[in-house]
Amino acid sequence: MKKSTILLLVVVYILSFLLVGLLGHSLRNYNPTYYPEEIILEVTDEKTTIHRNQQGYDYYFTHRKYVPGSSVRIRAVVKPDNVSADYKAVDFFKDAGNTTFSLQTHETNPDTIEENFVLITLLKDLGEKEVLTTAFTARSTDPSKTIQLKVCIAFALF
Repeated sequence: MKKSTILLLVVVYILSFLLVGLLGHSLRNYNPTYYPEEIILEVTDEKTTIHRNQQGYDYYFTHRKYVPGSSVRIRAVVKPDNVSADYKAVDFFKDAGNTTFSLQTHETNPDTIEENFVLITLLKDLGEKEVLTTAFTARSTDPSKTIQLKVCIAFALF
């Protein structure tokens, strides 16, 4: 090859980089990741009322007219609505030493409980007490920004 041919190839090569840099499309992320900003807890029955930021808890539920064997079913909603699928789930935890209630989630009982729902059932009878409280934690699954809620449920006879 002649020197002029090699020089022409180098010039075309450099011009092609400039042309593609100016007129070419830049890479864009068409599937952006949205992170959770808030977790809202909702109850699905009419015997349970919700109180926010009360008695040191983020959510304080009162379940009235308790009957042995009845349960409280709570749903966790992750906001905003367009949160990425990896971060839509909510984990529920209770103290392992607490044997006054059972906490069932989708992970522990996937056949009967949907994702982001929790079912709380008292294991002890209220007896002469009029109120028995249970506490647990709801936490987001986003590892970079953890949203953690302290939740309490008061089971009452009245």
